[in-house]
Amino acid sequence: MHYLTVLQSSALSRALTLALTHVALSTAMAQTDTSVVRAIDVQPVVVATSRAAEADPVTATTIDSAQLRAVVVGQDLPFVLQSASPSLLAYSESGTNFSNYGTFRLRGIDQTRVNVTFNGAPLNDMIDQGVFFSNLTDLANGTASVQVQRGVGVAQNGTASFAGSVNLQTASLASAAPGGRLQLSAGSFGLLRGSVEATTGLTDQNISVMAKLTSFRTDGYRNYTGTRSFSGQVGAAWFGAQDVMRLNVLAGRTDNQLGYIPVPKPLADLDPRTNVNDSTDYDDFGQALIQLDWSRQLSPTAALGVMTYYGTAGGDFFTGFRDENNTLTQINYPLENRHLGAMASVQVAEVAPGLDLSVGAHGYRFWRRNWEAVSPDMGSPYYDDRTVKDELSGVAKVTYRRGAVELLGNVQVRSVSMTFSPDAAMAAALPVHSWLFVNPFVGITYHLSDEQSLYGSVGRTGREPTRFDLLGGTTINEANIFVLQTPNTVRPEYVVDMELGYRLHTDEIDLDVNGFMMQFTDEIAPIGRYIDQWFVQLRENVSRSSRWGAEFQATWRPAHNLSVHGTATWMQTNIEAYTPADLGVTYADVEAVLSPRVLGSLWVEYQPVDLLGVRAAIRHAGKSWLDLANTPSLTLDGFTVVDLAATLHVQRHRLTIQANNILSEAYAVNGAVTTFNTATVPALFMQAPLNVVVMLEVSL
Repeated sequence: MHYLTVLQSSALSRALTLALTHVALSTAMAQTDTSVVRAIDVQPVVVATSRAAEADPVTATTIDSAQLRAVVVGQDLPFVLQSASPSLLAYSESGTNFSNYGTFRLRGIDQTRVNVTFNGAPLNDMIDQGVFFSNLTDLANGTASVQVQRGVGVAQNGTASFAGSVNLQTASLASAAPGGRLQLSAGSFGLLRGSVEATTGLTDQNISVMAKLTSFRTDGYRNYTGTRSFSGQVGAAWFGAQDVMRLNVLAGRTDNQLGYIPVPKPLADLDPRTNVNDSTDYDDFGQALIQLDWSRQLSPTAALGVMTYYGTAGGDFFTGFRDENNTLTQINYPLENRHLGAMASVQVAEVAPGLDLSVGAHGYRFWRRNWEAVSPDMGSPYYDDRTVKDELSGVAKVTYRRGAVELLGNVQVRSVSMTFSPDAAMAAALPVHSWLFVNPFVGITYHLSDEQSLYGSVGRTGREPTRFDLLGGTTINEANIFVLQTPNTVRPEYVVDMELGYRLHTDEIDLDVNGFMMQFTDEIAPIGRYIDQWFVQLRENVSRSSRWGAEFQATWRPAHNLSVHGTATWMQTNIEAYTPADLGVTYADVEAVLSPRVLGSLWVEYQPVDLLGVRAAIRHAGKSWLDLANTPSLTLDGFTVVDLAATLHVQRHRLTIQANNILSEAYAVNGAVTTFNTATVPALFMQAPLNVVVMLEVSL
């Protein structure tokens, strides 16, 4: 077994051991009386630096625990988010809602440009900037709330909030009741899932502990795209008179059969389950995050928060190639990540009448190793490189309230550097790539009444290129090394985001409507030369591009047992001009790829009797382009999907049945362009037709 696989298989057990050791030490040390008044908030101070408050001039959707509980049956987080947030579309490479590289796009922008945090700690891979939810399955189960900020927003921990941010927050352990919960799920395509959770509640030593373990398997909808996954989470907290200490451990390991190559449309039309990856392609990846934070009440109006965190991820990624005699050559593309960081924040209320201030700092180092070997000779890689990324950032936030007006100002300064150490065969010393970003945000909220408000904001942020943006592939080779030898061959990309919105919140209606305008400078796009022998397409900058539109979300409660929810997006995109390398043709005023003009969802929840709740939902996405030239034959068709669900409550237990895509709509959410029988055709990731999930939850 490859040594990294051994490392990953023990990651969860090591993480759990650390957590239990910390709890034991805290129990031995804590002597605070349980009657002490805890003045500070039960959530970490550093979490607040990445969250928008309800009155802030930030375009955001916050999904609380009740909303999550109504839809979560173990599916990946992106599929939970798309049911509640405008402008968000999710898909997976297996075609189901259960893992195998589920991801999403926000306002048509890919997920590597979205900041994702877990209790304030970054989850993004800092070098490629994506989040692999497949490594950490069952994230949504048990989460207290998720906030999706669209646009620049105020999230500042980790990668740039270029398209927006997703902030996950776990439940407070201060108020958690002792007990447990068991979930058992079964469903279409061989889905079997089990999850068990236990909570101590607050002990006499002012300590509270929770632990959750989940395992599931599925065969996937598309051929040989099955998943086997194991994940766990431990949380522990100690509450003192002025202090709160918290430890969170998150870990998982997943084996996926692979289906990452989009399928030519003629083949998908014949059989939507087609997978053109080799049937032997698979991966074995794990990931863990350990975070320890301390919050202290400095005074009745001031609080300090400090967090340290350590993350690790990696594993094996096997891809097979067959020659004309069908002889298989299998190459492993493993990687290893390590991520060590710390952040601190001080919040002071009423520095002056109506004026609140917070300042914070964040620093981290991220290590990456990429190597390649031919199976089964895994101990002798033919390629091996290293990348290191460092960041130091500071942020200041000011809120001022006077009468009906609230002003919010936020500025972040980020210093970022990446150092590349290529394979020894390249014999090249490369310069350090470094960038400095100053990211300001200013907004105003005007309260028309206790129930209505208007807001507007302007923010600017910059995003450095990822490793893949610089290399156009996975290795440093003769085709791309000149990009690393000459910094800013691929320049950072910038966005100026303007938001204007109206909010209405009453006992009967919640309504949020906003318009947005995003102006991009030097957006990074795959328009450079394609070097076939190295499997590389170089990235280049597009001088000017934009996205603008309107978003809508509403909840109407006409009766105590009936609620109607809806989201809608209308969006227009524009790329002023770009010239693909080697073509000698300039395209002007074209639209961005994978960015439907229209998105919408509508769902109704009805509780005819106390024991039973039913839910009907419809989701729609319009047509989108698959190539930047906007070729009419290269599009992704629009689709409409209808889902149904019912939940039976018996005391504290429940039985949930979800039927997804009940009309078996044939649809794809993501795709690309490929060549098939000498013709250029769409290539698709088809999603599943009618599929059913049944979950039994027993509360102990």
